[in-house]
Amino acid sequence: MKKVLALLLSLAMVLSLAGCGSKEPATKAQEAGGEGAAASDSGWTPSQPITIMNYVKAGGGMDIATRKFVEIAAKYTDATFVVDNTPGAGGMTAMEYVLSQPADGFTIFAGTVSNVAYLVANEEDLEKYIWGFQWIDDIMADPYSVMVPAGSDIRTLEDLLAKCRAEGTVWCGPSTGGAKHLAALQLWGSLGIENATWVPFESGPDALLAVIGGQGIATVGNPGDVEGKDLKNLVIATNEKLEKYPDVANFADCGYPELDELNMWRGFAVKKGTPAEMTEWFQKLVDQVTADEEWQKFFADSSIVVFNKTTEEFEAIIKDNIADYIDILKSLELIDASYEG
Repeated sequence: MKKVLALLLSLAMVLSLAGCGSKEPATKAQEAGGEGAAASDSGWTPSQPITIMNYVKAGGGMDIATRKFVEIAAKYTDATFVVDNTPGAGGMTAMEYVLSQPADGFTIFAGTVSNVAYLVANEEDLEKYIWGFQWIDDIMADPYSVMVPAGSDIRTLEDLLAKCRAEGTVWCGPSTGGAKHLAALQLWGSLGIENATWVPFESGPDALLAVIGGQGIATVGNPGDVEGKDLKNLVIATNEKLEKYPDVANFADCGYPELDELNMWRGFAVKKGTPAEMTEWFQKLVDQVTADEEWQKFFADSSIVVFNKTTEEFEAIIKDNIADYIDILKSLELIDASYEG
């Protein structure tokens, strides 16, 4: 009898240990409330790697943002992300690729306001290249900044305006019709600058060097562009002062608060028709990433404002961009008067 009881106890212990051993340990993402929570909320779970397609070369602003996003996202999801780069035609090459893929959520386009500017300036089909996408997450605003040489006697926006109004001035920048050129045109219109000339250079860095060398009075860029260069931010378009440049005026300080809305957005889009469950899953992940302290510090150090504006708000911003760009380019006769997108 004792042998039988001993045998039964031994068997019970084996079964108990087997039951405990069959439970897999939680992943770091699950412990952080990551993929498991996101999938159960939306009903969608990634069954294969998700490709994020950049339209810029490796090292570009959107590429850096995308790769940092994937790094931080690993804390909250076990999904696999692949970051790819397909530059060309102002983003249209990458857009064409994403639009050629199934609308299943496994291919995401990483875009910026520069894509909108390029499409409008080249009178492209916006119904295809903009509204063929659902713009699901606007993740950041890289504010525009007016910059002048560090040793310039121009110390305030009013100093710059006085020179621009008194004489014809040259501003150096990237391509005609690009996002920074259009931002400059918007600034000039609001500030009453009528006799400025935009001289385009092959790249943003070339334009900055031209301003440093005295070939132009100013340029429009982003605040971090001054780092390591003989340039200074004169005024930054931001509603809240940047931690890194607390003493630099914003446009509200100068009496033009509406100009503080000008910025270079960066965000994600999927092919229209992608399941709502997928976009909900991804938007929750973006919420987790954008609330992450590491993410926030990384971009604060670069003077970039981070957030998560989802489809309704994001697409409203894009509609405003399109309307502004069409009006500006038509007024300068840079696009056909009949173009509506």
